[in-house]
Amino acid sequence: MKFILITLAVMFLLRYLMPYIIRFLLKTFVQKQMRKAQQYASFQGQAHQHQQYQQARPQGHGQGAAGGKVKVAFVPEEKRPRKDFPGGEYVDYEEVK
Repeated sequence: MKFILITLAVMFLLRYLMPYIIRFLLKTFVQKQMRKAQQYASFQGQAHQHQQYQQARPQGHGQGAAGGKVKVAFVPEEKRPRKDFPGGEYVDYEEVK
């Protein structure tokens, strides 16, 4: 008789407490996975930014005699800019209001 009462009590507790226990465990699992995903995404973003920075940065950055300077030894006659044009590339545009 004692065994049957204990079994019924355990079944009753499992029936009414198990949804709360499962909900709590699932909630903590999902939060943990979200934290992992955010850390992974932020790490990937940092790695991507670092990779772009490394590609954009010149190799001899701040070192050696030619640090950041450009030297052009020869410009063909057809590539030389006109005398009246101060330099740069002219881009035609229309102003939109």
